[in-house]
Amino acid sequence: MIVTRRQVELLEKNKPRQARAKRTYEGILSSAAELLVEVGVERISTNIIAERAGITVPALYRYFPNKYAVLNALGAVLMDRQNEVFQQWFETHLPSANPQVLIDRVYDLLKMTYDVTREQTGGLEIIQSLRAVGPLQELRLTSHRLVAEQFAAALSELLGRPVDEEMSLQARVSVDTGYAVVEMALEDNTLSADEALQQGARMLQTYWASILGAA
Repeated sequence: MIVTRRQVELLEKNKPRQARAKRTYEGILSSAAELLVEVGVERISTNIIAERAGITVPALYRYFPNKYAVLNALGAVLMDRQNEVFQQWFETHLPSANPQVLIDRVYDLLKMTYDVTREQTGGLEIIQSLRAVGPLQELRLTSHRLVAEQFAAALSELLGRPVDEEMSLQARVSVDTGYAVVEMALEDNTLSADEALQQGARMLQTYWASILGAA
């Protein structure tokens, strides 16, 4: 059966405030991440998540209505970490006020995003879930839109151009291309991950060299 977003409640029921509740909440997420690696998104369930976390299923339901809400929360954590990497990269290089500096450091951004994703338990599996499972896709798209908007705003300031439809699309194409390269480097162990990131960086540099040249 195809699961659509309309059929699935993704909102968490309760955000923990007390220390014990926070430990339970974090235990649910860490258990789900481990199981996502072990059994995959199709076989994961609230029953085995609760069992791994050492709680009852009703206790899990105090925080999450279903397995998709758990996976959505895991995805949100990963997207936030990736976005923090992007923000850190921007804040490091923007003071130069030179767009070429950003372009020259694209590899650094791809490598940092790759590293933070690998460091999270189930990082690759979470990304695959966000890409493949209908109810979870909007989280990924929303995160990409946010990063692209930030990128376009910074470019607008650096280039002295308004954020028009063309610039918004250029930023979005760049962001989605970058994530696609990172995901390929994570997924395909027959490739050299670093070489894939290097090639992706060069491709984006060529793309932006043509844009900056036209500007």
